[in-house]
Amino acid sequence: MALLFVLSLFGAAPRAGADTPPVGSCDNSWVCVTVGTGASPGSSTGGGGGSGGGGNACRYGGQIVPCYLPGVGVLDSSDGCYYSVAQPQPPAGDPAWQGHPVTDGAVYIRTCPLQGGNGVAAVWRAAPPDPGPKVTPGELAHLAVAKLKLQPSQPATAPDAAHSAVVGADVWLWLRQTPDSYADRDHPLTVTAAVPGLSVTAQVWTSGVDWQMGDGAVVHCAGAGTPYSADQAARPSPDCGYRYTRPSAGVPGQQYQIDATVAWHVHWTSSDGAAGDFDMDPVLGQATGLTVEELQVLNH
Repeated sequence: MALLFVLSLFGAAPRAGADTPPVGSCDNSWVCVTVGTGASPGSSTGGGGGSGGGGNACRYGGQIVPCYLPGVGVLDSSDGCYYSVAQPQPPAGDPAWQGHPVTDGAVYIRTCPLQGGNGVAAVWRAAPPDPGPKVTPGELAHLAVAKLKLQPSQPATAPDAAHSAVVGADVWLWLRQTPDSYADRDHPLTVTAAVPGLSVTAQVWTSGVDWQMGDGAVVHCAGAGTPYSADQAARPSPDCGYRYTRPSAGVPGQQYQIDATVAWHVHWTSSDGAAGDFDMDPVLGQATGLTVEELQVLNH
């Protein structure tokens, strides 16, 4: 079942227009993010995040807000208020002109919903409001994946923590996979974010696993590894394994601590044709311990 995240920035959302992309149950909220599982990712058609056009979404006070509110006006990013040209303009000498001639600037209707009120006032401005730069597809992709609740992976070994490994013998390494701790490239997590006029779909998958083996060594595995089974006795792991060169005697707890760090990659595409890739911060997994002993050979 897909998880749904909605970020509402106003008490009343603006009405959807013809330029609003279809986003299902989120089409009445300014920033909508849905998370689920998706199909195989396509090839990249663009560079990293942060470029591209943008929909009706700007920034004010660290939040994503509408650049334009129908019936209210255009955002001025310097004060967070919306302005629309007064129709008709007041006559010359009206106090709203603040002493300026009618050929100098214009009188606007100011509304400030971002300031906690919707009161309106007629004010003079020398120039139209500047909404500032629009949110780009790359920024929207970063916003989307930030809503993912990735969990630490659960590393497993054979032998496991209840049994001892032997110096020079094969140790199998793999992850106990859950949907929120691992996703392969063929079955990525899919995150969709939308603002009016722009939507972005990001596919997220695990790009590798680094195993810290506790003796200073790091083993890089391309995938989650293969779970050990009894019929594989005495065989090395086909894709993720390690051999210790010294016993764990003398280290704290007499066991090596093993951690698995999962790396995540993002490929995104947007409704305006832009695309890109970036890496997320890796996620450190839960730790497990392993006792490693040195095989003693008796000579008779």
